[in-house]
Amino acid sequence: MIWVAWRFQRTVLCALALLALVIIAFTIVSGSVQHHDLSEFMHAPCRGMQIATPGRGDLCGQLAVKLDNAATFNPYIRVAGLVIAPLLGVMLGVLAVASEVERRTVRLAWSQSISRTRWFAAKVGVGAFFVVIILVPTAFVMSWWNGAIGSTDLFGRSTYVIAGWDLVAWGLFMFALTLLLGAAIRHVGWTLAAATLVFLAVAVTFPSTVRQHLVAPTVQWSQPSDKTQGNSLVYGESDSPAFIPANAWIFFSGIALRSTVGIPTYAQMNAIDPKVYGCINRYPHKTQSDINSATDKCYKKFDVENVVVYIPANQFWTLQLREGLIYLSAGIVFAGGALVLIRRIEP
Repeated sequence: MIWVAWRFQRTVLCALALLALVIIAFTIVSGSVQHHDLSEFMHAPCRGMQIATPGRGDLCGQLAVKLDNAATFNPYIRVAGLVIAPLLGVMLGVLAVASEVERRTVRLAWSQSISRTRWFAAKVGVGAFFVVIILVPTAFVMSWWNGAIGSTDLFGRSTYVIAGWDLVAWGLFMFALTLLLGAAIRHVGWTLAAATLVFLAVAVTFPSTVRQHLVAPTVQWSQPSDKTQGNSLVYGESDSPAFIPANAWIFFSGIALRSTVGIPTYAQMNAIDPKVYGCINRYPHKTQSDINSATDKCYKKFDVENVVVYIPANQFWTLQLREGLIYLSAGIVFAGGALVLIRRIEP
């Protein structure tokens, strides 16, 4: 049964595997070139700046242009990384169930000594195996590439999935979702359309509604004159500086009461902002010293501090693991639902 399942899917599998190999090869070449150019630009004599170098002309400017040219294909690589996982999952998912049910080839198998559960297990096992086999090296190369080109935006929408192992979880989730919809709809075209729409809805809404709640955010408090915390200076929505670790995922920043319990909300910050800045504006602003003095006085008067709410970069892999487990758990539920529907199809 496993051999039959493989033969039925092998043409599409080979095409998808070839596509993944092309993406991997191009990503490795692009990443290697950019890493080399970036290393040259960041070391002496340029040190990351387009400055004139004695005796070497506009070397740094030429390196910067070279680096920009090498980065031309970065958006395409990101799109390819985001597309390959759902594409692989939906194609193999359609072949596993919807295609055979629509063509009624399943009835021949079920009329033999093969049970529906065994047939389904073979189909799902072969499909899931190749999803993992193809996406694991793809995810590894994509994650390496993101670091090689010097990308620090780990939590960006176009970066987050390809910078970790969630690419594999995405593929398995799409595969299981297509199994369920294929068993329910029993038509290849409508299954493809429905699976694509549902997946896009999840991919768009999950990052903004669920992802940020998977780990506890850090709440960083600081006074306007505090210049010792962390290693990055960030100006928040109210132009109030607060120090946070580099490459963090910043949710929001502003001014909040020191008596605030838990994580400050937008409503709390918006309520105190006008009062504090109204107070500051009543003082003289002839020099920067005047502004700093007024700010300190008003912060003390209202008992407020600058606050930034963020997830530090060292929580990236924890976030990836928890999100990936959610996708895998949903995939198991979908696969189970598909099996229930398969067993209820009339002979």
